[in-house]
Amino acid sequence: MTTMTETKVYQSKWGFHPCDLETYKKLRKLNQWFLKAQIKAAEWNRWARKDEHNRVIKKFVRNDQGQRIGCEIVCPKPEPTVDSPFLLTERSENQWKLYGGERTKQTYWECGTTSSYFFPTGLFVNSFGIDVDYHNAKKPVAEDAVTPLKNSVKEINDLYEKVFGK
Repeated sequence: MTTMTETKVYQSKWGFHPCDLETYKKLRKLNQWFLKAQIKAAEWNRWARKDEHNRVIKKFVRNDQGQRIGCEIVCPKPEPTVDSPFLLTERSENQWKLYGGERTKQTYWECGTTSSYFFPTGLFVNSFGIDVDYHNAKKPVAEDAVTPLKNSVKEINDLYEKVFGK
């Protein structure tokens, strides 16, 4: 037996959306935070791929004419901070088994949408479906073409409070 659930549709000047304006603004901020988390993940991944003796900050030595003639090691490069709720550093193989045990180079595709991003160094980036929800809420469509959000409004509010503490 199949049951139909009716989704709430909100109308703007330009068309129909799956959420109200306040929820859309929260989704926009969460999506920005998620994109920053991906940048931090890439930075951490670049740091983790290097050998320890190559994780250093170098300063170029120049001659009288301003030409580079060498470099000197200033100090070791510290590990980049990973403080986003979207990021998880776990160095076990269990995280690869979360979605059927398939290991891919950069992304894992679930039902045609990017839901989780894997890095081979043990960094796990989870979007919680925020990127998909943001793109669904951003573009106005006809009333019958509105796709419901992946997350409920309560889940979005909880994640917003977790990220921004408001």
